[in-house]
Amino acid sequence: MEMDDNWWVTNLKALESRPQRMEALTAMNTTIAREAALPRQTIERLLTTAELYDCANPAADSHAPKDQAVDVTLELLCHCLDQLTMDTADEQLPSLLRRGLTHSNPALRAQVLASLLKELRRQLTAGQVRTLPNNELIFLILDELKQPDTEGTSVAINILSIVLAQRISDPDVQAKLVQLLKQNEIVRCCAYELAVVLAKKSATLLNAVTFILDAALSELDNDDVLLQASVMELLVPLAEQNHGLSYMERRRVLDILSFRVQRIEEHPLDALLIPSIMKFFGKIAVYQPLKIIGGYPHMLGCLFVQLLSEDESILPTAMDTLANLATSPQGKILLNMHFSADMEKSFERYGSHIKKLSAHIKERLLNSLDVIYDFKTPPAKEINTILKNWYECFAGGAHANTIMDLINTPFPDLQMAALALLKTICKYNWGIVALKNTGGAVEFLLSRQKDLHRDIKYMKWQIMEILSASAEFSPTETIRFTAYVNEGPYHVQADLDVATEPQGNA
Repeated sequence: MEMDDNWWVTNLKALESRPQRMEALTAMNTTIAREAALPRQTIERLLTTAELYDCANPAADSHAPKDQAVDVTLELLCHCLDQLTMDTADEQLPSLLRRGLTHSNPALRAQVLASLLKELRRQLTAGQVRTLPNNELIFLILDELKQPDTEGTSVAINILSIVLAQRISDPDVQAKLVQLLKQNEIVRCCAYELAVVLAKKSATLLNAVTFILDAALSELDNDDVLLQASVMELLVPLAEQNHGLSYMERRRVLDILSFRVQRIEEHPLDALLIPSIMKFFGKIAVYQPLKIIGGYPHMLGCLFVQLLSEDESILPTAMDTLANLATSPQGKILLNMHFSADMEKSFERYGSHIKKLSAHIKERLLNSLDVIYDFKTPPAKEINTILKNWYECFAGGAHANTIMDLINTPFPDLQMAALALLKTICKYNWGIVALKNTGGAVEFLLSRQKDLHRDIKYMKWQIMEILSASAEFSPTETIRFTAYVNEGPYHVQADLDVATEPQGNA
């Protein structure tokens, strides 16, 4: 039965009395959950009643017992938002959302933001984002970036990335953005992230937010190493677009960072930044390999020194950086062209690292190799030859002994990383030959050990699937491989008959 307006008014009035609060909230929540479409007037009344929002205030004392009324209120308001037909072109919308967007409970603000983002994404999918009538909604969302907790920050940035372009040149909007740059470093970093998201969209938007990007670059002169590292991380996506890279070049960002690496002896503090700078260059190289590999040989030289060391504090970042440099086909060709000897030496050292260093570093090393060797489309002959040479430097020849040794360790994560690399290597014909040249490798893959982890059994099966389609093996071997594949990854050979392992077992 649909409740009339008086019923809602009475229950909302009851919220003023703490003893009646829970009963009234439960009644309203049950009713709205049952009614598919309440009148717009009722939804608007609920969304603008101050007493309802008071029930969503979390306890001032974090150690106090959780108030059930808060959860019921959040659920009730969530139903309201679901039933509200949001029209971002409606001048009334900000007044309906204001109490939720300015509330002290971050969970409530996150709910409202999520509902708004859902509507905007629907508009994007439909091909037309409606024009905002004024700045009111944008100001409310920008204020979320100043909140001390970050539950709604990423959602707010997503919303702003869709609507802010409409009014980015408005003087009041610009003034509001300038205010963000006067806040603490967490808020400033939110502003920098927002600016990068907008700048990536077009050169016009980049120009509109240049003052924010320039403020971000000025942080690179800050004494706070962690802040500098965070800012570099935020700036990386700019290089995905040529207009973003052009901005970096005009501001000489890469040159300045490269120079800082060269002057380490004069400025020891910069030594703490080297991993972050390396990471920055490596990530940019994913999108712009020629610019980095061809333009900053000193940076590459510094990286190769790090890769040859056994310092486990810098090796993970260095290995990830090399993987980024060598991710693209062009990156592989350029590294082989300009740094052939350094690459061979680094892969040989990888072969040494994989025997000596801690399990965590070994796993990271295998993962970085997997990134270098994996591909979506089969590589050209030149790249195939380069990768085969690098692999043999790592493995010490055309075999997979090193990888098989790691598969036989007692560390499941290391086993998985080694099997993942072996699977990737077997996408290359020379990789299959290397595996074939390795004593006991095929026998291990064909074995049906019951005590292996379920994921390892599946990875073994995937590798056998590749081998069963290879022309490198005899017809007899291929028949055996195909039978294994057809039995499935979890097949168990019993003593007298064949059984299938229960699906829930590891």
